[in-house]
Amino acid sequence: MKNLFIAITLLIMGCSGFSQQNSSGSTSGEAKVLVYFFHGTHRCQGCINAEKGTVNALNTLYKNQLDEGTIRFESVNVEESQNKALAEKYEAAWNKLLFVKNDGSAEQVELTEQAFAYGVGHPDEMNKLVKSTVDKLLK
Repeated sequence: MKNLFIAITLLIMGCSGFSQQNSSGSTSGEAKVLVYFFHGTHRCQGCINAEKGTVNALNTLYKNQLDEGTIRFESVNVEESQNKALAEKYEAAWNKLLFVKNDGSAEQVELTEQAFAYGVGHPDEMNKLVKSTVDKLLK
């Protein structure tokens, strides 16, 4: 509970000091599950750890599906103009971890708070969370 409180506090306070890769903002017709980590240009350690924990869990559990394109992860800077439409589509003004079923159903699962709580410090919990979410969306 304490970690969740810290994560929420960090999320509310905002992030600073880290720049992340650009993303195209496109969607794939082949991917069954799209995983978006929305963030700003300046990022705190909690934001960085939330994304790293997500990527680590995906790579640990779904490496083959990532390589094949069945699952796609994308880091999206909401402050970059080329990402504006995607950020608006998913109502992401700042940090947001979103799993989307890419079948036209609009089924989504947001795990932002949990990603901040577990990040890289609790990989077993992060793996359980990602696995249950992705497995549900792959059905």
